[in-house]
Amino acid sequence: MGEINKNRNNLLSRILQRSEFRYLVIGATTALLELLMFLFCYHFLHIVVGIANTIATICATSLNFILNRSVTFKSTSSPTRSIVLYGILFFFNMNMSSLCIAKLILIGMPSALSKLSMQVVVTIWNYYAYKHVIFV
Repeated sequence: MGEINKNRNNLLSRILQRSEFRYLVIGATTALLELLMFLFCYHFLHIVVGIANTIATICATSLNFILNRSVTFKSTSSPTRSIVLYGILFFFNMNMSSLCIAKLILIGMPSALSKLSMQVVVTIWNYYAYKHVIFV
């Protein structure tokens, strides 16, 4: 029984050390924050989709940058370089996701599902951009 627990602990330790796992945990946390802020702005404050998405995205993305740079990728590259590249990706993501969310809502998809769908797409391509371009 001791060997099984030791193997289980080693497996758990290896999983926790993987950048993909840390990225997903940080991403899930900031995505939830972003979704809740978007819904709050859109449904309760009645802010138009693009601005509601922008507010939610800026807040969540700022926290995401700090956590991914220091925890997920443990980057030692130039912070200025990382911020500039992250900013370029951020503006691309923000504009494309706002446009797509608005179109999805226009064709009848619920706002929460529209936002969530775009978050999934952005999460996948961001991991590769962060790992291979931004935090290297």
